[in-house]
Amino acid sequence: MSSPENSLKAGTALRIATRKSALAVAQTTLAANALVSANPGLEYELVPMTTEGDRRLDKSLASFGGKGVFIKELEVALLEGRADIAVHSLKDMPAEVMPEFKLAAVLKREDPRDAFIAKAGADGVKFMDLPAGSRIGTGSIRRVVQLKALRPDLDYVPIRGNIQTRLSKLEELDGVVLAAAGLKRMGLADQVTEYFGTDKVLPASGQGILAVETLAKENSAVDAILSRVNDAPTYCIAVAEMAFLKALNAGCQFPVASFAEFVQGSGAENAGAAPVMKIRGIYWDEASKRLLRAEHRCYDALQNAREAGIALAQKIREQL
Repeated sequence: MSSPENSLKAGTALRIATRKSALAVAQTTLAANALVSANPGLEYELVPMTTEGDRRLDKSLASFGGKGVFIKELEVALLEGRADIAVHSLKDMPAEVMPEFKLAAVLKREDPRDAFIAKAGADGVKFMDLPAGSRIGTGSIRRVVQLKALRPDLDYVPIRGNIQTRLSKLEELDGVVLAAAGLKRMGLADQVTEYFGTDKVLPASGQGILAVETLAKENSAVDAILSRVNDAPTYCIAVAEMAFLKALNAGCQFPVASFAEFVQGSGAENAGAAPVMKIRGIYWDEASKRLLRAEHRCYDALQNAREAGIALAQKIREQL
């Protein structure tokens, strides 16, 4: 078997498409280093580009295309042969990739929680202790509906942009809510005032997961390289959470979220059994003004992760 450095075209490096933002480059470099660690001798080069989602920061994602605006240019690079793989935050991807592509690998999930950063940073006022009327910045309607359930007396202000841009809004706001994973990958965890437990605020489907996308057609060399970094439990979680979104036909314009995790089975019949997947979901029903919640457990997640997400969506749908 040829070594990884010789499994691509002779003398070429693995070309990795990435967005140009500091966070995207940091995350892609993290994934690239994991690939090198798992494939000694592998060389790579980044192919940075700006996506429509990066350019149109003056509008909400829902107003001009949803999640796909962060990955389209990277997918075009794959189709045109300018890149071999693309690295995305899974939460930025549509619920189902187009037929020309495949989700080839995911890295082990980083902290999936949302984080609150108060004006004074780590020493700032906790979310539940904020005075009524405090202004909180977030670009996610998913977060807003859940935060309102905790503190309906606060004012939630839409913000977009990279992490530094959002943190700069603390000059005019009392706090912002961001994904913990991005903050940690950028070395900014010391600014976090507190983390929201998933029992309080369910993260976005796919939050904290780095995904590697490739062309759907078989490429044995690239596929072999990626298989060595794919984290099987996280892959099952990714499949389940994205299947939930697809079953509800939901994107970033919908206040919807799901979170899957492996837990030890309970009960005498499951004593000593392998961990089971527990997946929880929420959906804001605008018609009834209710935040719907559901939970599903899957006892054979390696084979039935997709079905678990679909079953959870059905439990939500039954409440509509």
